[in-house]
Amino acid sequence: MFKKVKYLLLALLLAFSGLSAAEYEQKIVKTFSLPANGAIELANINGRIDVSSNKGDAVEIKAVKSSAHKGEIEQVDVLFEQSGGVLKVKVKYNKRNARAKVDFTVSVPEKLERAEFKSVNGEIDCSGRYAGLQLATVNGHIDFTGEFRSAAFKTVNGAIDVSQEAILSGDLEAETVNGALNIELNRKSAFSVEGRTVNGSIRSDFGVKVEKHFIGSSIEGAVNGGGRKVKVATVNGSIEISKI
Repeated sequence: MFKKVKYLLLALLLAFSGLSAAEYEQKIVKTFSLPANGAIELANINGRIDVSSNKGDAVEIKAVKSSAHKGEIEQVDVLFEQSGGVLKVKVKYNKRNARAKVDFTVSVPEKLERAEFKSVNGEIDCSGRYAGLQLATVNGHIDFTGEFRSAAFKTVNGAIDVSQEAILSGDLEAETVNGALNIELNRKSAFSVEGRTVNGSIRSDFGVKVEKHFIGSSIEGAVNGGGRKVKVATVNGSIEISKI
């Protein structure tokens, strides 16, 4: 009997702890229209960002503020500012160390000239078609699958996974400090690659020579005659450049 009561209490404790993890929540949904030569700049602080593209003209944004503590989501504002063809979205904490986060789900027109998404503590997951794309965070993993004309991916603590399905039509830069780089490129792409890691290995499917140094390894060379620039770098992690 005692064991049954103990297990019941444990189950109830786990159930209530799960509910309190996101007990307080507020959703914000916005839609904006931007021209093809427009841009979106979104800056988060704590929380993940999920991005996809659409074939229309509208930018659709859902922001979810959440906290396990009463009164904390009121200390966080999501600000929207549209000037001309540029939409700026940012998160403002009105109290230092407010115990709340904001998770974004964003859909942007694939014809948009520039899309920038940044966070401090949070992952960024992006898929679809883009012209100019920039994804950056400090603490978090970056994942991209789709097509871009040119792109830059940067984090400090986290891995970067990029899968460019179409033939590379612009420059690509991927950089982290603590994490691996996994880059998949269309096998017909023509580019010049330059990369380096301090603590980790480098592997390439494109036949580019890898040099091992006293400290670290590097890769440099041309693929299919060269062309677009691909720059990859990490300090603590491996680099893998694969064909698709």
